[in-house]
Amino acid sequence: MARGDLHVHTNVSDGMLTPAAAADAAIASELDFFSVADHNTVAGLRAVEGALPKDGPRFVYGVELSAQPEEGDELHILGYGFDSDSSVLLAICRQINLRKAEQIREMVRRLRRDGVEIDVGCVCPDDDAYVGRPTLAEALVKEGIVGSLNQAFSRYLGRHRPAYVPMRQFIPRRCIEGIHSAGGLAVLAHPTIETVDRWIEALAAMGLDGVEAYRPALTGNDQLYVEKAAEHFSLFVTGGSDWHGRDGERPLGAFTVSDGQISGFFKALAGAEDGQQRRHGEPSAEA
Repeated sequence: MARGDLHVHTNVSDGMLTPAAAADAAIASELDFFSVADHNTVAGLRAVEGALPKDGPRFVYGVELSAQPEEGDELHILGYGFDSDSSVLLAICRQINLRKAEQIREMVRRLRRDGVEIDVGCVCPDDDAYVGRPTLAEALVKEGIVGSLNQAFSRYLGRHRPAYVPMRQFIPRRCIEGIHSAGGLAVLAHPTIETVDRWIEALAAMGLDGVEAYRPALTGNDQLYVEKAAEHFSLFVTGGSDWHGRDGERPLGAFTVSDGQISGFFKALAGAEDGQQRRHGEPSAEA
């Protein structure tokens, strides 16, 4: 039975390890398969792939896109098995990062309004690179304003906190369609029961393929509820730890899923990969 983790981050977004170091961590953890799904960027994927030996774990291209519905909390849509050169997907990543930068600049203004000084240049690069609330939280820790990332969110950056600003609207359908345009599979990231009740029917109608039903924070009846909801809407399930490699975090490989648990995902992934081979004029696995 193969085991793996389909939700790993690197320092290309808000993880701690470089792509090559994340590849090394996956090998050291004896994972059979894994995916790096950085926030709103695919920039580190080839570096991960290049750091893996031929007999290393199976690597699945991933990305985690931020969607902001007109009402409610931000949603994250994972993409898997896509063409990382897709102009449509790359444009969507850039659009989201620009909106995230707008969000963070406004949050910095609100912090300054309340007497908390943060250099916006440290948290918002001039280009369209990743930026997010964790970047701002890290700056607050570095400046000694708070003692931890959790404290940064609970005091300033979390929803309903003084500096919180939502990202400008970016509908989930655009994320799903962008992933599909690149030949990939779209999956709802880290769902809660509330997220499932509010969104799964609508997301399924938009073309969602799967749900991340297996993750450390979802256990017992809650996990079963998400599994059954996915089954009801004919969605496959995936699993991952949302691992960032931060101090105090459990090591990569402490949480895994088996290939048997997510067999529907691998079946769909094979179809996606076959479709990409055909698109690029390569012989399919069945040829």
